[in-house]
Amino acid sequence: MCGITGMFSSHEPANEEILKKMNRTLTRRGPDDEGYYTEGSLGLAMRRLKIIDLEGGHQPISNEDGTVWTVFNGEIYNFQDLRKKLIRKGHHFRSKTDSEVIVHLYEEKGESFVEDLRGMFAIALWDKLEQKLLLYRDRIGIKPLHYYYENGLFLFGSEIKALNAHPGIQKSLSLPALDDYLAFLYVPAPHSIYREIHKIPPAHFLRFQNNHYQIEPYWDFAFEADYYADEEDWCERIRDTLDESVRMHLVSDVPVGAFLSGGIDSSTVCAFAAKNSTKRLKTYAMGFEDQRHNELPYARLAAAHFGSDHHEKIVQPKALELLPEILPGFDEPFADSSAIPTYLVSQFARQDVTVALSGDGGDELFGGYLWTQKELWLDQYRQLPRWLRKTLVTMLINRDFQPLRERGPLSGLKRFVFDAGQTPVDSFSRRAMCFQPWMRSKLFQPWVLDELRRNRRKNAFKYYYQKTYFQERIDKLFYLDAKVYLPDDLLTKVDRMSMLHSLEVRVPLLDYKVAELACSIPPTFKFRNKTTKYILKQAVRDFLPAKLLKQRKQGFSIPIQRWFRQELYETAQRILITEADDQRAYFRKDYIRWMLDEHRAGRQLFGTQIYALIAFELWCREKN
Repeated sequence: MCGITGMFSSHEPANEEILKKMNRTLTRRGPDDEGYYTEGSLGLAMRRLKIIDLEGGHQPISNEDGTVWTVFNGEIYNFQDLRKKLIRKGHHFRSKTDSEVIVHLYEEKGESFVEDLRGMFAIALWDKLEQKLLLYRDRIGIKPLHYYYENGLFLFGSEIKALNAHPGIQKSLSLPALDDYLAFLYVPAPHSIYREIHKIPPAHFLRFQNNHYQIEPYWDFAFEADYYADEEDWCERIRDTLDESVRMHLVSDVPVGAFLSGGIDSSTVCAFAAKNSTKRLKTYAMGFEDQRHNELPYARLAAAHFGSDHHEKIVQPKALELLPEILPGFDEPFADSSAIPTYLVSQFARQDVTVALSGDGGDELFGGYLWTQKELWLDQYRQLPRWLRKTLVTMLINRDFQPLRERGPLSGLKRFVFDAGQTPVDSFSRRAMCFQPWMRSKLFQPWVLDELRRNRRKNAFKYYYQKTYFQERIDKLFYLDAKVYLPDDLLTKVDRMSMLHSLEVRVPLLDYKVAELACSIPPTFKFRNKTTKYILKQAVRDFLPAKLLKQRKQGFSIPIQRWFRQELYETAQRILITEADDQRAYFRKDYIRWMLDEHRAGRQLFGTQIYALIAFELWCREKN
């Protein structure tokens, strides 16, 4: 595991001092080693966290004659098999590390070499003969990669902070990106909060040559259901694929542990890890005093079942004091509040291990989210007689209805009926978004709204929905989760929070072989009545305690609604009203006051929105 960065300038040689300054920003990603390669206008740099071949894995690394160089962040889980094949073809290796496989595989296959890699990675590769720089990001988007190109200066890096360290960079806040942030709680790729800095999307590579670049895809999710397999066939295929994936993810020359929340996904990973480990598995969990958010009893149950060496802690409301440490780790506004327990569990695990397995990805691939499942319920509702649906609309929804966050079953019914009248992608967007469009129109200052009208861009969900060709509507929504929420929220959170503690987190459920298998499972096997992830639960039912399979999904979230009504209300008001910089003035304070008052009174649930505004305000202070 590493951090990588680099530069290419059309008008001057690579400056090693600047390259070192950029690289130092990534020290937490790789505290064990650093390396540099410069040639003319090109500079490559890396920071290394030693995981495989502790003594021989130094980077940058080249092929035999020094015509191909690479710096690499991640793990290639099938590197040993690839290495054997390359040796049989006459390639000579100086190390036993996975990074050296990349340069030799490129010699054999050219730009398409990435199709043979099974792992998580961000790769920069320099072809000296063709004077070509290639940047690759793994299929799912587990590892990040950013780039900048302005006025002949091309920069790349694992994190935006590496690019920001270059004195020649010029950047400005993107208001469309701010609008996206409030909608999603993050800025979806390929954009960043800055107009001039971009993210390479998952499963894409960038080719920079002759002072021009282009980005191309090399893989995508293909939701093409296999309707010929029965339930037992699927269960067997899932078990075999998961067993292989977890076994590959355990390969390491340093201690390996696992996050264990007590949910189905992390428990499944731990079950296969305990089965395939040569040593007693260490597991780590975070919980809350608020029992509605506390999964520790399930984590203990699972740990006892697997016989793991289990460790756990409680997250307190004062954890919000960690935000000045947590938020800069993202380099741009990011408001998934589960970053707090992710930060803490990473810190906790790093006391004992250098690698941790995580259960992330199970919900997106196997159907764990209610916002996706609700589309099936909406379809059933749409089958009701038209006169009945029209009557319900007349009774419940007036012309000015806006589905905000009012509490109570009647409000929930109104939102459901409203969604039934929307297109699938619009209703999905409403359920998955934080600030709805009408909320943002009231929150933003008039000058911001004017600018956004002049610079409209398509909602990320709509963009990907229109790209789909799948027959099943529910598969189209799975695709949205996999292309937007999974890489830009979930995996970004895990990468940044673990890297702040120099902990490598691996995600066996997101091995691309697992992803391709999950994409071929019909939706009817993922959702069964009110059961989410039905087929995954059936596949692992003999490996997990029965009580775990029946629990209500809680997710790795903090009790943010209660905290901002009680313990943290004054803190929120101080940050957003009293201390907020009026000179910045993107938002209307009267609307923020209204949200705070509505939330404190318990009339609406605006905890997530309040956290998003706090995260942005603190990011602005850090930036300035």
